[in-house]
Amino acid sequence: MEIFTGQIEQARERLEQMQLLAQEFSSRPPDLLEQVFVELSTALEELHVATEELQEQNQQLLSTRQQVERERERYQQLFEEAPEAYLVTNAVGVIEEANAAAEQLFNVRRPFLRDKPLAVFVVLEDRSAFRSQLDQLRTVGPLTEWEVQMLPRDRESFPAAISVSPVQDIPGNPIGFRWLIRNISDLKETEKNRQELVVQQELHLVKSRFIQILSREFRTPLNTIHLCTQLLERYSDGVKQSKRTPIFPRIRCALKQITVLLDDILIFNGDKDSCAPHFSQVDLEKFCLKLIEDYKYIYNPGERSINFQATGDCLSVCTNTKLLIHILRNILSNCFKFTPEFSQINIFLQCEEAQFVLSFHDQGLGILPEDLPHLFNIFYRGNNVGDIPGSGLGLAIVKKSVDLLGGEISVESLLGIGTTVTITLPTTPNSKSLPLKKNPPSPRE
Repeated sequence: MEIFTGQIEQARERLEQMQLLAQEFSSRPPDLLEQVFVELSTALEELHVATEELQEQNQQLLSTRQQVERERERYQQLFEEAPEAYLVTNAVGVIEEANAAAEQLFNVRRPFLRDKPLAVFVVLEDRSAFRSQLDQLRTVGPLTEWEVQMLPRDRESFPAAISVSPVQDIPGNPIGFRWLIRNISDLKETEKNRQELVVQQELHLVKSRFIQILSREFRTPLNTIHLCTQLLERYSDGVKQSKRTPIFPRIRCALKQITVLLDDILIFNGDKDSCAPHFSQVDLEKFCLKLIEDYKYIYNPGERSINFQATGDCLSVCTNTKLLIHILRNILSNCFKFTPEFSQINIFLQCEEAQFVLSFHDQGLGILPEDLPHLFNIFYRGNNVGDIPGSGLGLAIVKKSVDLLGGEISVESLLGIGTTVTITLPTTPNSKSLPLKKNPPSPRE
């Protein structure tokens, strides 16, 4: 267009010059008239060429415009028919455009969606966080997809996944945003069902293992009782009392083993009497010594020696004796099972004003490093225990009992050297808020 304008201006200037020349002569020379015709002919030719160029440019512009219009219609159709809700807002989050899916998602007709802040469709408790995210979009830049609880009109709220892309001007400043909003209620429900299925599968596996362990663990004491009953029946007529008397401790020991297993089951079943941390005063040193004597016959320590030492004032310690029994007997069971004969088991008790520390040191086979993080998982057994019997419940019960008492437990182990289990427990129900010292008493030979 500028070229065409320039050519017209040049032709006009040349005609003016010819007019001036004609005015200078009273009689126009023939050659001047001829020159005028030549100039006019040249100007007309140039105008014709410029007109053709202009028409060609107009045709190109028309073609480009039609192509742009087709693209705009195509994108508008994609925008309208998209299965997910699409919105276009200005820089402060006011809706300018919405597609049909957005209309259905928010249960509002599109004319009434426009000019409304998108934040009004966010649940009240999430609006402040939503506005903060919108401010971050304007100042920091694009955000990754985030989740918002949306609230359509006259419907229940739903979880939505939001993706945003900026609309920028020529310098690159954000002047608006494009929003993709997806209702992920079904996805959440599917994930919830998947997790429930996983939990059910794990529970089924745990139940199966639990039944196997119970059947195995109960079989030994029940067989003992059955054998002893047969012996008593055999010696019931005319047999000296001296032959019957040794049988009774074996029956009592077997019954004690069954009672212990039932107590473990009650702990994991959430039995209120077993789990409630009722505190009472106890001579802790005597209490521990009696438990050691009672349970070493159940777990058959053989030639293993037990070294028990106590420091501090342990005469009147406030603790929960029922949970403490679970802790002591399960750790003692492991010490006896994994410590070879003719070895020593060291147990140290340190009593302080607000807490007491129990430390167990055995000289057993030790725990593999990869097993340490899983020691307190129910039914978990170390990969190096071999044929040593066990249920995998012991340390899980110890951990649960320690947690119920508000205490702490730590395990250190070296392969082929032994394992140290240290337990720190508060002496009052309100001691959970007190800092617990983790330093165990030093072993004394």
